[in-house]
Amino acid sequence: MLAMMGSFVLFSFLRTPSETSDQFLFGYSRTRLLSTFLLGLMLIANWGLVFWLGPKPTLWQINAERQLRLWLDQHVTFAVSALSLIALCLGTLWIGMLPPVIRSIGFLETLAVRIEGITFWFLLISLFLTVFLRLTYHEALRANGTFTKLDYFLLAAVIFLAIFFLYEHILIWTGAANQSRYSYWNLLADEFLHGNLYLNNPPQNHDLTLYQGHWYVPMPPLPAILMMPLAYLIGGENINTSDLSIIFSAVNAVLIFLILEQLAQFKWIKLSRIDILLLVALFAFGNPHLWVGIRGRAWFVSQILTVDFLALGVLAALKSWSPWFVGICLGAAILARPNGILTWPFVFAIMLQIIKEAPGAISLKQIATWSIKSILPMGAAVALLLLYNHARFENFLDFGYTTISGDPIIVANAQRYGIFSAHFIPDNLRAMFLYFPWIQPGSRWPILPSSAGMNLFLVTPPLLYLFHRYEPKWWVVGAWASVILNFTLLMFYHNTGAHQFGYRYILDAIVPLMALLAVALGRKIPWHFILLLAVSMIINLYGTYWYING
Repeated sequence: MLAMMGSFVLFSFLRTPSETSDQFLFGYSRTRLLSTFLLGLMLIANWGLVFWLGPKPTLWQINAERQLRLWLDQHVTFAVSALSLIALCLGTLWIGMLPPVIRSIGFLETLAVRIEGITFWFLLISLFLTVFLRLTYHEALRANGTFTKLDYFLLAAVIFLAIFFLYEHILIWTGAANQSRYSYWNLLADEFLHGNLYLNNPPQNHDLTLYQGHWYVPMPPLPAILMMPLAYLIGGENINTSDLSIIFSAVNAVLIFLILEQLAQFKWIKLSRIDILLLVALFAFGNPHLWVGIRGRAWFVSQILTVDFLALGVLAALKSWSPWFVGICLGAAILARPNGILTWPFVFAIMLQIIKEAPGAISLKQIATWSIKSILPMGAAVALLLLYNHARFENFLDFGYTTISGDPIIVANAQRYGIFSAHFIPDNLRAMFLYFPWIQPGSRWPILPSSAGMNLFLVTPPLLYLFHRYEPKWWVVGAWASVILNFTLLMFYHNTGAHQFGYRYILDAIVPLMALLAVALGRKIPWHFILLLAVSMIINLYGTYWYING
């Protein structure tokens, strides 16, 4: 069947000649001829295999099969690894060519006409051979540690690619692929390269701060710093911040998977890999991470990067990597959103739990040394932020939020009550828990969300499973401490999140929340959780479309 399909693909591929300007031989371009040669070799091998498996094998065939089996017995890990990686690359290329083609890889649109069929056929061949060898050598592969690591890598890569392509297609579906208003970080990266801390002639000034004739991006600068190498290579105005945000969002999903896998290895949670993947789906599609991740606007990119570095810091703590590295990750998060510092109790508690479960007595000196080493990079990040503020506004504590060119009510409240005040507690509690959508039958939006925020448990119903009795383990206590500290601080904040779907600041605590949810679910995810997961995904897809088009 595959041989017949390949023959049809080759016929379709050669049916029309190349463009006149590209013709090299027989009316075909060099690329077309090379592709034909490779496909032809594969077809010869494929048809040869069909005849090889005939009813009357010759002695030569028997000897050749024996030699092939001997080689596979010795090199099956290499063969399956190579085929798996080839299938991954071909699958990525083929999905990238499916319409609508993503803008950042738009060059594949012209290639699709020429090589989509060939790519798909090669993909089927590599998948078939991979599955065949995996089934044939199942026991030998399962006992091979290197192959286990490869499988782990392939699964993480599939998660990344799935989230990346799905987010990109959701962005295209909402009609926001070509919108780039309020991105700012790409332009600021260019200005940093020229020695400026402000934007020269920004296309908009919404949520920028005017000081002494210059427009500043008030938020902490990590996104612009990370974009500087790309701005140097292609220019800041050519950076698509939505695509970058989607890449960072896909990395977040992988990090959540790795965190949950590590918790399972420690037996701190009892879920299977399938259950863990369901939680990754909830993380990626069942809360505001979805619409925040695809939007590409300045404050949203900051939130996504904060989750990236907080998740990396938590993973580093679980892996017992250097406390310096843990502190650097949290410090980087602080340079995107300063309340990233409130995740430190979580990583500290993870360290305590690991030490407690290790043989030997708990050493106070070890704990103190780890704490100091992890806190110092965070302190350096705070110092850098203060210096950055002074360099911009001649005030160490001024982020520019009280003079921002934003919503007049938010700015007036910040000027009157300060950035943090008990005055804001009622508004923030309403945004977190009390706002509900309006029902409008017959209108464009039959369910109209509240743009000021919305009940967390309505937007993400599976969070209801957090109401659970937990064992008093160090790491669980640390996770709850980080969640409670984050929400306590947010209750005093002058901004509820402005125009949004759901409550986007939940992302500040999403990493410990996902870990706690994994604990609360016990040994197996029940069917009613899966039902609520599906409801969450529908709600957030609807909310994403409404947020962008409403």
